[in-house]
Amino acid sequence: MANIKNLRTGFTGELKETGGVTAKAKQAAAYVRDEASAVAQSAQEHPSATSAAFLVFGAAAFVAGYLIGTASSAESTRRRYW
Repeated sequence: MANIKNLRTGFTGELKETGGVTAKAKQAAAYVRDEASAVAQSAQEHPSATSAAFLVFGAAAFVAGYLIGTASSAESTRRRYW
């Protein structure tokens, strides 16, 4: 809600919220936006390191998925005829 004193002095801008959930969410969003920009800039400056990191993380994810998949499979799919 607008402050009457600010309206009387001709202030028509947006008041800055210093507390509350909305202000905290805006601060968090700005922080995430700044960090994402820094990561993107770093990736542009070092493309070979970025691709190597993606390759290593992709290989690790593949191995982890393979191990989880083989551990959760049925014990034996062979039929016993005897």
